[in-house]
Amino acid sequence: MIPGRRVSEVDAPAVQALFDDDPETYAILEGAPPRPDEAVQLMRELPPGVTPERRHMYLIDQLALIDLVDGYPDAQTWFLGLIFVARTARGAGLGTQLIETLCSHVRRSGGRALRLGCAVGNPRARSLYDRLGFLHVARRTRTTPSGATLEIDVLERTV
Repeated sequence: MIPGRRVSEVDAPAVQALFDDDPETYAILEGAPPRPDEAVQLMRELPPGVTPERRHMYLIDQLALIDLVDGYPDAQTWFLGLIFVARTARGAGLGTQLIETLCSHVRRSGGRALRLGCAVGNPRARSLYDRLGFLHVARRTRTTPSGATLEIDVLERTV
């Protein structure tokens, strides 16, 4: 089971506060500091071909946000669109615990892999993913809503 509670638009202020508290890290992920409506926009966007029922966003004690899509990009793979841990909670193992919990959840739900994208300019996150057994699948270029162009390493781990 994924910790925390499912996010709805009612939670937008709490999610926005999480982003606004660390604009530097958010800019590493998105190429710019968070917009004033970043949380609402995030909650409304879906990957191509994904229905809202397959998207799972969780807020964990105001300390972290998880954005997970089941069966994307294929039926056996789940995609972690975002894991954002509050600045005050980093370095204490929360990210590791959340990733391991997600891998167990994906496995119990019939998935075989967890995939995610890691900004090339985010070495702390990349170090975590490497340590947790994620392997490089591809590199792609992503244009963010702010218009920034980022290099993203696509990583995957068998669950």
